Amino acid sequence: MSPRVGAPTDDDARPLGPGIVLDGGFGGASVRQWMHATATGGAAARADLVLLTAGAGDGAAAWLSAAPFHSAQTIALASGATDADLRIAADIVLRAEVVWFTGGDQAAYVRWKGTPLMAAVQAVFDRGGVVGGTSAGMIILSSSVNDAFQGPSENILTSVVVADPYHPSMHFTQNVLRLPALARTITDPHFIARDRMGRLATFMARQVAEGHARPDILGIGVDDGAALVIGPDGRGQRLASGAGPGVYVVRGGAPERAVPAQPLVYRALRVLKLSDATHMIDLSRRCGRGAVRSLDVDGSATPPYPAEAYADGPVQDDCL
Repeated sequence: MSPRVGAPTDDDARPLGPGIVLDGGFGGASVRQWMHATATGGAAARADLVLLTAGAGDGAAAWLSAAPFHSAQTIALASGATDADLRIAADIVLRAEVVWFTGGDQAAYVRWKGTPLMAAVQAVFDRGGVVGGTSAGMIILSSSVNDAFQGPSENILTSVVVADPYHPSMHFTQNVLRLPALARTITDPHFIARDRMGRLATFMARQVAEGHARPDILGIGVDDGAALVIGPDGRGQRLASGAGPGVYVVRGGAPERAVPAQPLVYRALRVLKLSDATHMIDLSRRCGRGAVRSLDVDGSATPPYPAEAYADGPVQDDCL
């Protein structure tokens, strides 16, 4: 565990959230400032932040330079972490107001499900704290999780899984955390850069086909350079580095065909793309405003969906 930076004692203020951040590969100062403001109302030198990672590194000082947190500390728990290590980490997290999961391998985080550490993260959120993550750290926050137990997430390619939605590269875990705004969702980062629309549709289809979610499941894809920030009222907005990166909220209903060794057929997917600061998604009502389009995914076709799948449709109010 890296040394704590900032104030040596704990902030005793009650956080003002809860809040959630789904960072697709952005990590900008605006994300850190939003987390601080959501937890504290903008008060300087308030809210203790814990960065959780299953790898190496210490970015705590950079967080303090971006936003006026009370303190920040990185806890790195590699694969050899013991139960005692997890309990020590949990004790630190319980006293925090903001928790951030770094990128890396989500399988390591999923293996913390049911431990005192994940219980502590849940407790932070339940008392009004802010929980967020980037890349692998984002993936674990939805109710259904692509857990990467069968190998690196990067190996799960759209071209492979739309051809066989039960390809052995995929495995899922349910409810690593329980964040109400993300009930009946599954998330995917690095979205357009790695052409993950078909992969996300496959993930959604599997959850419905296997009874883990109702047909109203939402897939949330986030581009590199963007984040979806969700406030206490369940309303989410896009933060981004410029006009290009987007957030995609996808509703599919029941897939037409999602069975082993046959191409996926998932028609009439409804995509609400947040590509502007005025766009939003109310996850409590599953309604929002953004660029809207419909598309079909057919794993037997080449390509399996139109090239304009990521493009902006007409901007309108829409309920998914």
